[in-house]
Amino acid sequence: MAASPYEQDVIAPVAIYHRVEFGDPDPNLPGQFGYFYNYIDYDFTLGDRTLSARHYLDEPQRALLLGTPVEDELTFLVLQFLLMRYDTLEWLGRDGYVKVPKPVMNAVRERLDLHLARSG
Repeated sequence: MAASPYEQDVIAPVAIYHRVEFGDPDPNLPGQFGYFYNYIDYDFTLGDRTLSARHYLDEPQRALLLGTPVEDELTFLVLQFLLMRYDTLEWLGRDGYVKVPKPVMNAVRERLDLHLARSG
């Protein structure tokens, strides 16, 4: 049996989607769009809660948590998953995307360090 590609992680996505959204053609630039988004969405589930994250492919070091941030176990696990892949983590707040607060990131880094020490 093949090993899981996520066996090194604390959580695995239950679904991954690669999407492209575009629209509002620019009348002055034939073939160009007013917006073009190329991204990957990850869905994670723990118990009855689901949390989604997004990574825009033109921003290789950044990932975003979607939805209202809640500091719970699922959020910490997802942030650990993302931190293993991306340098900048943000979440959707009242004022748009904001960096994950330092106390939360410090806790996530500490948890990730412990996980990596146990795995190594």
